[in-house]
Amino acid sequence: MKNYKLGKSSVVIPEQVFGCWAIGGTYFTGAEDQKSIAAIKSAIEHGIYALDTAPAYGGGHSENLVREAIKGYDRDKIVISTKLPFSKLAKEDVRPTFEQSLRDLGQDYVDIYFIHWPTRKGDPIEDTMGELMKLKSEGKVRCIGLSNFSKAQIIEARKYGEVDVLQPCWSLLWRYQDNDSLAYAEEEGIGVIPYSPLAQGILTGKFPKGYKFPEGDGRNRASLFQEPYFSQAIDFVDALRPFAEKYGVTLAQLSLRMCMQESFITAPIVGAKRPDQVEDNVKACDFEISAGDFAAIDEMSKKFAYALPAFHSFFSA
Repeated sequence: MKNYKLGKSSVVIPEQVFGCWAIGGTYFTGAEDQKSIAAIKSAIEHGIYALDTAPAYGGGHSENLVREAIKGYDRDKIVISTKLPFSKLAKEDVRPTFEQSLRDLGQDYVDIYFIHWPTRKGDPIEDTMGELMKLKSEGKVRCIGLSNFSKAQIIEARKYGEVDVLQPCWSLLWRYQDNDSLAYAEEEGIGVIPYSPLAQGILTGKFPKGYKFPEGDGRNRASLFQEPYFSQAIDFVDALRPFAEKYGVTLAQLSLRMCMQESFITAPIVGAKRPDQVEDNVKACDFEISAGDFAAIDEMSKKFAYALPAFHSFFSA
């Protein structure tokens, strides 16, 4: 397992980050707490010692599961990231919200603290970043990150504090930030750990056209799961199959490897609800896609993703 430093910080992460979104239980369905805890433990044992969570993932439930899962491990060898909700960006809300996350995680510091989404209320980013820098100066935060921010928003935030890592949505099917925040991050030496690198399951190849998720599953309203885009995405996945067969890997492993080999990406955030999913995902670290095949898949990916309409976000058309 390779390791990478985030920006100018001292935080080092492995080439995959374990995503704790799905285990929170409020967007994806089907997670079971004991299997979720076992999945986190399996990730750590496989060298995936960086765990990404947030209060939004089950109203603190995901953070609680992280707390339970890492008991008995050397804290200095675990990297924990959590997030400040967009509704809590006002100056007076930052510290109480952060301290609640510390309680839910059972920690006295976090390695990375992200602003989860840019403000929707007009709260000055100057105030938010100022409070985050105070937490960093106190040793309670090692590294500040921004999630779902555009290039212009990142530049504005950096006027008031240090930003060492971004967390955008990115996959072979979703590349809205390629020529915006991601190009900027590469130029500036900012780390990038994208979420949903498997397009919330589409790139695993397990969903046929017309597939319906259980009631309450957030993917029912997500942009790529609407027609005609869902069927078009399935056609894209089918076009990937010959490449997966060539390398003797699954579609998920191929898609994760493509993400890992992108020059502007540090490490993808890969979720799992069970240990066997972790064991499958980690195999993406065991092979490399040739330059020719990478270029061919990358061109297919851009052709699909760049033709999508200007969706509001992955979560809403």
